[in-house]
Amino acid sequence: MKKFICFISMIAMMACAFSQNYYTNSSSSTDNTNKKDAKEKKDSDYKVDRYNELEARRVVVGITFGPSFNWMNWKNHKVAPAGYERSAHESVKLGLRYGVNLDIDLTKSKNFYVSTGVLIEHTGGSLNFNDNIYLVDKTLENTNIDRKYKSIYFTIPTAITLRTPSFNHFIIGGNIGFYHSFNLYSRYQSRFQIDPSARETDKETINYVTTDWAKDNETALFKESIFAGLGVEYVIKRHLRGKLYINYAQSLNNYFSKNAKNSRTGVQEKAAIGTVEILFGLYF
Repeated sequence: MKKFICFISMIAMMACAFSQNYYTNSSSSTDNTNKKDAKEKKDSDYKVDRYNELEARRVVVGITFGPSFNWMNWKNHKVAPAGYERSAHESVKLGLRYGVNLDIDLTKSKNFYVSTGVLIEHTGGSLNFNDNIYLVDKTLENTNIDRKYKSIYFTIPTAITLRTPSFNHFIIGGNIGFYHSFNLYSRYQSRFQIDPSARETDKETINYVTTDWAKDNETALFKESIFAGLGVEYVIKRHLRGKLYINYAQSLNNYFSKNAKNSRTGVQEKAAIGTVEILFGLYF
């Protein structure tokens, strides 16, 4: 009987020991699993944060370049003489915009940026109007003129840029803001008839005169424009992203200075420039 009681007691003690060891191992296994899950979650969060860092950093520097399509509209319709309008002869001018962009993220969301930079803008347009032409030997009164304008501006943009989170490395963006432009150089070229009464067959070969390009001193020093557009960006690799944006811009002030007046009527010349630009670029 004593042996039986001792045997039962030994079985009970072994069972307790096994049970204690089992639960200890089970607890240890659970702790290891939790630690492993926590480590994987940490690594996953790190990868997400790392990828977000590549997608949209706090400060983004890039280059931009692309063609622009420009046209001029006469703004002084109420007092302008008849025939003052956009020229039908090469009315849309091909231009160019290029420079350096700087986008600064002021929020934690990494999709709201304040954009600025330094750009060079080549723009222009054409107008058709009647004016007096002063030649060396005579004056042509009330002559119809087609005049082309070309200008180069130093431009500082200030804008807001919004970007979506990336999907398959693509980002959709939109921007709206202002171009603050300072005139660096302007030229013009005129085309007019010497004798309006000449025969039609003589006009193109003899009667029409096209002047050389000359410096334009009647262009305003400053040009303020508003612009807006949409685009797409592609994450190429770490710290490198390509972009394509299409913007529409409209100048707000007069292209000409206060000294630019029609010599026949004394009316001040007032024109605005409209632009559609296709901008390519890289962000680093």
